[in-house]
Formats: sequence, structure tokens, C-alpha cells
Amino acid sequence: MKSTCYTIVMSDSLQKEKILIIEGDAGIGEQMAAALTKEGYVVSLVKNGVDGLKSIYDILPHLILLDVTLPGGDGYDVLEKKQAEPMLAKIPVFLLSTQGVPINMRRVPAGSVTEFLMMITVDTEGILDKVNRHFGREATMQSSASSASGPKKKLLWVEDDKLIGTILAKKLISSNFDLFHAKNGEEALEALKQSIPDVIVVDLLLPGMNGFDILQHVHDDERLKHIPPMVLSNLSKPSDIERAQILGAKKFMVKATASLEQIGAAIRELCK
Repeated sequence: MKSTCYTIVMSDSLQKEKILIIEGDAGIGEQMAAALTKEGYVVSLVKNGVDGLKSIYDILPHLILLDVTLPGGDGYDVLEKKQAEPMLAKIPVFLLSTQGVPINMRRVPAGSVTEFLMMITVDTEGILDKVNRHFGREATMQSSASSASGPKKKLLWVEDDKLIGTILAKKLISSNFDLFHAKNGEEALEALKQSIPDVIVVDLLLPGMNGFDILQHVHDDERLKHIPPMVLSNLSKPSDIERAQILGAKKFMVKATASLEQIGAAIRELCK
């Protein structure tokens, strides 16, 4: 499949930065391409991982917008192969999740991503604002979502239950959180090496390292100890609650009795 190239005539005073969009959803990709082209960027759009990787070589763009969900190799595969090539490794990447899928930080090579963007519905104004800022241009638009709700907060959420994960992830992303999901303690610690969130939500019952171990790690790390942790678990013994509080948990909620609205409200309160 050939890449789709959007071009417009620009005055010599405008820089002609090249942007490559690798997006599996044709509608979303075309919306982003149209908005960026209108702003004066030279935009190429491809819709699968194989063509995306080839286009990086062919175009050598100044910026890549890469979706994690792609046919022909997902975004993580593209990112890994790009980073393995010295000529391509320094090209900045905005990693996107445009279908409400949490980004798996364990699969993101260290230092490979400049921005993380997570959306339930495409926010072209927000994307354009971040791209303009990246290139040092004065922002010409302000994201309606950001202006209405304030800047997004980063949330690291550690949960191994797939069903709960899917339901709660969509709720949290739609509530203006950038959500980083880890399925176990090892993935959580790897995510914390790459990015410091505004709040951490942990389950206590996890494979391998449990939630108490994660709380202990956060409590003991000077770089992380200011982050407010919250426990979301089906353990509810007074001894479990007391232990979590000793390790720094600011909130303890029981999955079986908490609604999505209550969970979201508690997380937002911790972010203040």
C-alpha cells in the first residue's frame, strides 16, 4: 500500500517539517493528516506497520505519529525496529492510542517516545497543539478537551484482571487521564523508570510481585515517594488496609463495592 501524501503551497517563511502518521484507523488518520496539512506541515499517512516502517526509511520525517494498534505489525514492533537502526533512532515519536487501549510501557524502548497521547475519540486540536509546541511554533489552537478539564494527569494503573482492565481503562481515559497500564509488578517498575505519573493505582493480588511490594518500592524511592498511591483491591481485611496505609497508600477502595464513578472521583481527588 502506498503512503498518502498531503501537501499544500506554503510561503517561504514557514518551515516544511515532514510528519509521518502511522495509523490503523483510516478515518482518524485522515482527520489528523488534514489538520496538520492545513497548519503547513508536509504529511504522509500510512495505515499498517509494514508500510509504516518502510516509509520511515523513505521519508526520514522530522516527527512520527505512531498508533499502537496496527495491522501488519503493531506500533510497538515498528518502534522497536526503528530504534534498532541508528539512522532512525533519533527521529522523535508521538505514541498514540486512539481506541482507548492502555499503552503497554513494558514494550516501549527506553527513551524512544517524546509524547504519549491517549484518546477515545480523536482530538485533532490537541494533537496539533502538541505538534506545534514540539517544533517551537506558537500554538494556534487550544484543545477543547484540555481547556475544559485542565491538563491531563498521568496515571499508572497496575491490574492483571483483563475484564476489569478493559472497562476501567475506557472510563479513565475518557475522564482526561493519560493511562499507563501494567499487568504485574515488574511491568509497573519498568514503567516507573521511564515516566513519573501523578498517581499510582495498584491491585494487591498480582502475579509475582504483589501490590504491597510495589507500594514499598514507591515509598522507599526518593524519586517517587511524592506520588500518591491508591489501592483498588478485593482484599478488605483491616490488617491489609493498615499495612497499605503504613506503606503510603492515600486511599483504599474495594473493587466489589466501588462504582466506576467513585473510583474516578477518588483518583481525581488524589491528583489535586
